[in-house]
Amino acid sequence: MSGILKSDELTEIRIISLRLAVGCLGERDAAGWWQSGFMSPTSSAFLMPVFGSKSSQARYEGVVESARRVHDERIGVGRAFHPFRLPESMEQRLFDRVQTMGRELVDETFSADQPRATLEQLADKPATARSGPALVGAAATLDEPGWIAEVASLYLSAFSAGVQCFPYFNDAR
Repeated sequence: MSGILKSDELTEIRIISLRLAVGCLGERDAAGWWQSGFMSPTSSAFLMPVFGSKSSQARYEGVVESARRVHDERIGVGRAFHPFRLPESMEQRLFDRVQTMGRELVDETFSADQPRATLEQLADKPATARSGPALVGAAATLDEPGWIAEVASLYLSAFSAGVQCFPYFNDAR
């Protein structure tokens, strides 16, 4: 990724990186929070014939959907958001970002040993994650990029402790 990024672009890339790191660490061959294998080294062999040059985007979309389903089961769907189900306008911007820079984002952000290091870079301070849903704050918090570091800290703690933690934001209107 060359050039100077605007604040919104950097936030989008950080969210995508968070999703990829958690998605990879949560897959069946890692922590086993969900049973997908989109980020495994062998997934390209299956995705490339179907998706061709778009296989990186397919890996991203697949792992995000796998994580979204498990988060939705544990948190519920309705008046709550989580890193894999954000407000529609944010989801659209992330989709557009992956479409324009998908291969670069997915391939550059992740090698086989990168997910935990990515979470460490995104995290701001140590956190203690408990098993289950974890309220981070109000949905309005999603307008400020600071939530990414807080959520990354929770996930990092959860993967280190061997517990499943599902950060979410309450949309209490």
